[in-house]
Amino acid sequence: MSMKETTDKSQLEESLRVLFANVFQQVSRRRARPEVNVTFYPFAGLNHTIRIRNQRVYVRVSDILRDAPQPVYKALAHILVGKLFKQRPPIEQETLYRQYAYQPQVLRASDLARQRRGRKQLNGSAGKVYNLDRIFTRLNRQYFDNLLAKPALSWSARRTKRILGHHDAVHDAIVISRSLDLESVPLYVVEYVMYHEMLHIKHKPRIVNGRRIFHPPAFRAEEKRFDSYGEAIAWLEKTARRH
Repeated sequence: MSMKETTDKSQLEESLRVLFANVFQQVSRRRARPEVNVTFYPFAGLNHTIRIRNQRVYVRVSDILRDAPQPVYKALAHILVGKLFKQRPPIEQETLYRQYAYQPQVLRASDLARQRRGRKQLNGSAGKVYNLDRIFTRLNRQYFDNLLAKPALSWSARRTKRILGHHDAVHDAIVISRSLDLESVPLYVVEYVMYHEMLHIKHKPRIVNGRRIFHPPAFRAEEKRFDSYGEAIAWLEKTARRH
């Protein structure tokens, strides 16, 4: 980094320090502005953090936003400070930030950062009870005419109960919760969760009114084509009530 770039970065971080201090004072309704430290950080994606330690506020902003306009920084300040006080930010600030963050060039930069900086932990497709590779192949043939390219398939490292599966487009992977790899879990439940994640490959996320939509109407309609859809939903809802 050149001396000019270092100076520009320091000046930007100083202006953000003042901005965050002002927003903190406004949201908290405190008379004195707090000491704030703001730095850009090479996160694996468009992530930001805020915390208070020894009565000082520390903010780390993804370096992907280094060239964002000032109103976007202000919107982000309202979002992060609002989290500290468990307050939802003004809707106009939330909308402004999303509209910027969901621009194609920003999403591409975020995806590239995840590819280069992030690591995807994969634990193999063969479980103790179910084999994800075989399930994917069977579902691909039955519902997708074998048109879906097979991503990396893996059981999760832990037995997560809230998130049962997710499709990671950046790392081209589907991960299914290990909590489903049990003899007490019906095969059709594991197949349904896999089928749901496979639909994410077919139906790409869309940006609508500044929001990223992962389950558009076409997705939901096709989801109900799963043969045991009703039984799988009923089983999952019944199991969720037990916890």
